[in-house]
Amino acid sequence: MRVDYGVIRGLAYYTGPVFEAFDRHGKFRALAGGGRYDDLIKRLSNGRVDLPALGFGMGDVVLAELLKDRRLRPTRFAGLDAFLLIEDEALRRDSLRLLQTLREAGLAVDYPLVAAKSDKQFKRALDLGAVRTVRLERTPEGQVHARIKHLTSRSEAISPLTDVARHLQSEPAPPTPTHGSPAT
Repeated sequence: MRVDYGVIRGLAYYTGPVFEAFDRHGKFRALAGGGRYDDLIKRLSNGRVDLPALGFGMGDVVLAELLKDRRLRPTRFAGLDAFLLIEDEALRRDSLRLLQTLREAGLAVDYPLVAAKSDKQFKRALDLGAVRTVRLERTPEGQVHARIKHLTSRSEAISPLTDVARHLQSEPAPPTPTHGSPAT
């Protein structure tokens, strides 16, 4: 640790000591920084709460560069059990309910935060190493079901929403590929 009284953080709410954390070699900009702020919570709560505090933030990009430089990045990517495609925005609410159910069942599932074209969503699923995609569809009778596609075998199944988690858990997933190598 080195004390430098010249360190100035750019935010006006700091009221006491500030700090920055660097890698030992000093090759990168600050990995983290923060400090003491005695009045921030009072200001944000319009005077209702007067609580001194200390906080910090970390830079994920800088940390990733440090890990890459030191060859400490993980070589395996865990991937996802499924990526939830939301191609019909009218089904977003139902999709998010299913997402919650799948996560509560212990499955690793991701989804697009904002509306996106189908091909971009599918590319994201592949980039994240998803084993399957799940897409909700509405039948002509108005019922909603899930279309589950295994991305390696290209096999598809239709499932009622109540059985999607069970379907994903029962179907064996292929071995996780090493990051950067194609799935088999």
